[in-house]
Amino acid sequence: MRNAALGRALIGLFIVSGFAGLIYQSIWSHYLGLVLGHAAYAQTLVLGIFMGGMALGAWLASRRSTGWRNLILAYGVIELIIGFIGLVFHPLFVAYVDFSQQTALPSMPSPAAAHAYQWLSGAFLMVPQCVLLGMTFPILSAGYLRLAPNSAGEVLGGLYFSNSLGAALGALATAFLLLPALGMPGTMMTAGLLNVLVGLGAWAVWKSVDTDPVVQASTDSGRVAGVGEDAKGVDIGRLARVVLVASFITGATSFIYEIGWVRLLNQALGTTIHSFELMLAAFILGLAFGGLWVRRNAARIVDAIRYAAYAQVFMGLAAFVSVVVLGRSFHWVGWMMQSLSRTDNGYTLFSAGSAVISLLVMFPAAFFAGMTLPLFTLALLRRGGGEKQIGRVYATNTLGAIIGVLLMVHVLIPLMGVRLSIIFAGVADALLGLYLLYAISPNPRSLGLALAGIATLVVGGGTLVWGQHDPRALVAGVFRTARATVSDQVKILYLHDGKTATVSSSVGPDGIVNIATNGKPDASLIPDMAGSTTADEVTMIMAGALPLVMHPKPEEIAVIGWGSGLTTHTLLGSSIPKEVHTIEIEQSMHDAARNFGTRVARAYDDPRSKLHIDDARTYFSMGNKKFDVIVSEPSNPWVSGVASLFTVEFYEFLRRHLKQDGMLVQWVQAYELNDQLLGTMIAALIQVFPDSDLYVTNAGDFLILARTGERSAPNWAALMSGPLMQELPRVGLRSPQEFAMRRIGGPDVLANFVRVTGAGPHSDFFPVVSLNAPKSRFKQESALALLDLVDSGMPILDVLDGRQEVLADRSQYDVHSRFAKSKRAALAVRETLLHGKPATALFGDDPSLLPQAMALLQQSSRPVPEEDLLLWTRLASSIAEGTLAQLPVEEQAGVWVSPAWISREGQPPVVLDVLDALDAGARRDWSHMLPTATKVLSYSDEQVSPFLKEQMLVLAQLGALAHGDAARAATLSKEYAESLPPSPRLGYVRRYLDTWQQARATPAQRSTR
Repeated sequence: MRNAALGRALIGLFIVSGFAGLIYQSIWSHYLGLVLGHAAYAQTLVLGIFMGGMALGAWLASRRSTGWRNLILAYGVIELIIGFIGLVFHPLFVAYVDFSQQTALPSMPSPAAAHAYQWLSGAFLMVPQCVLLGMTFPILSAGYLRLAPNSAGEVLGGLYFSNSLGAALGALATAFLLLPALGMPGTMMTAGLLNVLVGLGAWAVWKSVDTDPVVQASTDSGRVAGVGEDAKGVDIGRLARVVLVASFITGATSFIYEIGWVRLLNQALGTTIHSFELMLAAFILGLAFGGLWVRRNAARIVDAIRYAAYAQVFMGLAAFVSVVVLGRSFHWVGWMMQSLSRTDNGYTLFSAGSAVISLLVMFPAAFFAGMTLPLFTLALLRRGGGEKQIGRVYATNTLGAIIGVLLMVHVLIPLMGVRLSIIFAGVADALLGLYLLYAISPNPRSLGLALAGIATLVVGGGTLVWGQHDPRALVAGVFRTARATVSDQVKILYLHDGKTATVSSSVGPDGIVNIATNGKPDASLIPDMAGSTTADEVTMIMAGALPLVMHPKPEEIAVIGWGSGLTTHTLLGSSIPKEVHTIEIEQSMHDAARNFGTRVARAYDDPRSKLHIDDARTYFSMGNKKFDVIVSEPSNPWVSGVASLFTVEFYEFLRRHLKQDGMLVQWVQAYELNDQLLGTMIAALIQVFPDSDLYVTNAGDFLILARTGERSAPNWAALMSGPLMQELPRVGLRSPQEFAMRRIGGPDVLANFVRVTGAGPHSDFFPVVSLNAPKSRFKQESALALLDLVDSGMPILDVLDGRQEVLADRSQYDVHSRFAKSKRAALAVRETLLHGKPATALFGDDPSLLPQAMALLQQSSRPVPEEDLLLWTRLASSIAEGTLAQLPVEEQAGVWVSPAWISREGQPPVVLDVLDALDAGARRDWSHMLPTATKVLSYSDEQVSPFLKEQMLVLAQLGALAHGDAARAATLSKEYAESLPPSPRLGYVRRYLDTWQQARATPAQRSTR
C-alpha cells in the first residue's frame, strides 16, 4: 500500500514536470525566434536541441545511474537544477542577444559562420536543461521500478502517460494562459518554480522511501523482475540492437509526422501561435494515451515485441489516413468559418474546432507512437536487460527525433514535398513493424503478418490515389476567406513547399496575380503596366517612393521582405540608390514573385539589386551594416513570428543600423487588427523614433515614415525622371499634393493615438500582438480609428497637426485612396450645390451623399419653416460631414463660405447661426469658430439635430485648442457630456480630443477634474 501511494505521488510529480518541460519548449521557440528570425526555424532548432539534449541526458543516465543508490533523490536534485536554470534564463538570454548583435555577429567572416554561431550558441542556451530533462525519465523510471519491480509495464506506461499529459497541458497553458498573463520572462520563471516544487516533492518521497524498511529493502535489490517470453530465441544482445534501431526509426518518423502535419494544418487553420500550440498539444496527447494504454494492459501483454510491431504497423496506417484527413480539413475549416459568429465566443469555438481537427489528424498515429517506447523498454527489461536499457531506448528514440526533424526540413520537404514526406515516414513505420513481426517476435502469427502486409499495401496505395491534395485548397486561405477552394477560373502558377512555408502564386480571370504564404495573400498585382492597379500596388510603390523623396540622399537602402518585389523595383526606378539590399527568409517567395513579370523586372535584373536569403537580424548584425533607409514590409502581425518585427527591441536594433540621418519606412496593415494592438505597435515605434509621420495608402494599409535626424526639404525631383514618371501617376502619386493627401499626421497625432488606446510599447518578451491578433483576424476587426480623424468631416488635424487639404486634378480620384475617394465625393457635392443639379458623373461609384445634397437644395430654396428646422439641420450636418474638412478653403467658396445655394434673407436665426459656424469652420477661422459653434449649441433639440450639435461641440473645442486653451475645450466636453452623448460617428473623435486636452492640461487643471 505504501509503495502504491508513493508511486502515485511520483506520477503526479511527473505530470507537473512534463507541464514545465513543454513550457520550456514553447518559450524557447519564442526566445530563439528573436535570434533566428523565423518561427519555423526556431521551432526546428528547439525540437532538434530539445530532443538531442534529452537523448544525451538519457544516455548519460543509462551509463551512470545504475550504480546510484537513491535514484528518487537524484531525480529531485536534477529537477531542482532545471528549475534554477529556468529562473535565471531570461537575464542570461538578454545578455546573450546583446553580445551576439553587438560583438559576435559583426565580427563573423561570412554568413555561414554567422549562422553556425547562431545555431550553436542558441543550442548551448538550451542544452544544459535539455540534458537534465533527458535524464529525468530513465532515472525516475528506474527509481519507481525499484519500488514496484514486478510492474514494469505499468510503471513505464504510467510515467510516459503522466509526463506526456503534463506536456500537452503545458503547451495549451503556455499559449492561452501564461504568456498572456506573464509574458515570456514570467512564464519561464513559472516553469522554473514548478521544477523546484517537483524537486522538493521528490525529496519528500525519497525521505519516505529512506525511512520505510519495507520500501528500502525493495529499493536495495535494484532488480526488475521479468515475465513473459519476449523475442524467445533471440539473444539479448541482438534484441537490444534491434530495439534500439527500432526506437531510433520510430522517433524519426514521429517527428516527420509532426512537422508535416503542422505544415499542412497551417494552410487550413492559419499560421498562428494558437494553432501551433493546439497542434502540439494534440500530438503529445496522442503519445500520452498510447502510454496509458500500455500501463493499463501491461499485465496481460506476454509478447511486448509483437504488440510494438503491430503498433508500428498501425502507426504507419494511421499516418496514411492522416494525409486523407488533412485534405478534408480545408472543408471542415470552411464550414466553421461560415457557421461561427465573428465574436470572442466564436473564436473560442473556432479554437475548439481547430483542436478537434488537429486531434483527428494527429491523435491516431501519435497514440501508436506513444505505445512503442514503453513496449520496447518493457521487452528489454523482461529479458534481463537491466535499468540501463530504459535510458538507452529513450536516448535512441530522442536521437531519432533529431534526425527526423533535420531530415524533414532539409531533405524530404525540398525533395518530395510535405505530403509525400508523411507517406514516406508511414511506409518506414509499417515496414519496421512487419520486420519485427517476421524476424523478432516469437509468435509471428503468419495470418496477422499477412493481414498487416496487405493492409499496408492497400491503405498506402489508396493514400497515393485518394490522399492527393487539391492545389486550389492549398492556396485558398480558407481560414480567412471561408472558402475551401479557389474558383476553377484561378490558375495556379507556382506551388512549392519551402523550408519555412508553402508559397504559391496564382492568377485569376481578371489577370491579377496573387502571391501567398501558407494560403495567406502577401501581394497582388497585374504583371504589366497595361493592366489596372490594385490596392497592394499603391502601398508597395509608395513604400519605395516616400524615402526617395523624403531622405536627402538615399544611396544605401535595405528592404525587409521580398513580397512581390515591387518596392525594390520602385526604389531602383531612381538613379539615386547605389544598392538596394532585400532580405527575405524564404527562397520560394523570391522564386514565386517572378510571375509578376515585367512589373517587378528591375528587382531581378538591375545590378544594384542584392538579394539575401536570411533573417533580418542576422543580416544587419553581420559586419554591423548601416543604411540610409530601411523599408520594413513584414506579413500580417497575426502570423506566428511576425509580430517580433514590431517591438521596441527590434526598432532599437534597426536604429543602430541606420546612419545619422537615417529613415525607416514601416508598413502596418490596418485590417485584421484592432486599434489596441495597432496602438501597442505604434507605441513601440515612436518610443525609438519619436519623429514619425503616418500615411494611409489605400483603404487599409498604413506607412509610417520614421526619422533619426533633422527633417529636410522633400526632393520631388527624385520622382520626376526615368521610369518612375510612368509608374507613379497610374497609382495616383504624380504630385506632392497627392502624397500630402495620404498623410494623416505626425508625432503628436501618433502619440495621442497611443494615449487613447492606453497601450504600452510592444516588447519581444511580452508578445501581446501575436497572442491577440489571431482573434482579431477571426473577428474581422480593422484598426481604422486614426482614419476617423480625417473621415469625420471635422478639421481636427488642421488644428492638431497643421494638416491642409490640397487642391488637385480631379482625374486622380480614380485610384485606391480612401481620402481621394472622399474628396471626390466632396467635390461632387460642391458641384451639385453650386449648379443646382446632381453631378452624377463626378459621384462615380459612391453616390451616397447625392440624395442629401438634393434634399438640402430643396429645403433651402426658401426660408426654412420652423417645423422643418430639425430636418434642415440634419441634412446640413450630413453635407458638412462630407465636405467641411475634405475641401480646402479655396474650394469652399459657394459651399460653406458665402454659400451660393441658400439665401440668407428671411432665414430664421438658427439657420443663420448654423451657416455662420460652418462658414468659420470652412475658412479655418479659429477665432470665430468657438463663439459661433457655441451659439448653435444653445438651441433646443427641437430646432437643431443632435448630430449637428455634436459637430458644433467638436468645432467649438477645436476653436479653443487652436488658441491654446485646452482648459476651455475640456470644460466644453464636460458641460455637454450628458446632454450630447457620443455618437458612433463622432465618438472616437471626441475621445481623442479629450485625451489631447488632458495631455496638455496643467497639473492643477487635471487635479480639479
